Amino acid sequence: MSGFLLLVYMLAFALGSMTLALAIVYRMAHKERWASFFIVCHASLLGAMMLLALQTLTRLFITGFGGQVLSLILRIVVLADAAFLIVFLPFFTSWVIAHPWRQPYATLFPFLAAVYLGLGIVNQIRPLLFFEQAQFVLFVFVIGFCLVVLVRNLSSIENKTARTSALTIIIVSLSMVPAIMLALFFPGFKPFLYAVYFLALSITIMVFLFMEFVRLGREETRHARELTLSDLAPYNITEREFEIITLISQGLTNKEIAAELDISANTVTNHVANIFSKTQVRSRIDLLNVLKQSLYQ
Repeated sequence: MSGFLLLVYMLAFALGSMTLALAIVYRMAHKERWASFFIVCHASLLGAMMLLALQTLTRLFITGFGGQVLSLILRIVVLADAAFLIVFLPFFTSWVIAHPWRQPYATLFPFLAAVYLGLGIVNQIRPLLFFEQAQFVLFVFVIGFCLVVLVRNLSSIENKTARTSALTIIIVSLSMVPAIMLALFFPGFKPFLYAVYFLALSITIMVFLFMEFVRLGREETRHARELTLSDLAPYNITEREFEIITLISQGLTNKEIAAELDISANTVTNHVANIFSKTQVRSRIDLLNVLKQSLYQ
């Protein structure tokens, strides 16, 4: 059984590594900020998968005191990695749907991560199934929260390919519900659940990245030029507003734009409000859609 589990982990790790490499190439080629966040997220998941594989490998081939010490170190690192993901996954989800990371989430998820760490430490000192299952339920809750947020805000994801990918991830995750229920009653099933879920996510994201490469390649071929002030002539955009629009399109926040242009954050906020008013939009995502329409006309 452990040998089969190790094989599944190795397959998941191999596909996950390919997906991570593809994401890094994408980030280098297109300089999109979401790709940087995704790389951090996927690398953390990939690291957890590698550590779980090493744990299985340790149980199979390393015995005695050395094996116990190595296994303990691996469990601690997996614990820390999972705690990081409990905070980062909701943050990344909020960023994808263009919602600010604010209270109560900015406090809730670090608190849940601390609880997860506490349960893990106690479980290392005094192993009990209750602590292990509590950790599992807590992590499933975080994943469930992210999925609910994605479902409720799916239409706000600007990129069609990203929206399709998010929908696929939701479907893949929902299909794992029976396996999650099984893992609650049969804890030994959890290692397979982790491997299969990560494998499915890696395949989904790899397909998404390939589709995104194709889409961007077609757009660059059809419209091999940058947006200019004249493209926005119908909106009476000023030169300063155009500078801010350019930085918004690069994914910068108001504070980052203020630092880039050496002006106050309040001034940037006023300019953004004027831009929204002139272009008759209510969000940055709507503004980016207007920019694309102006560029491709």
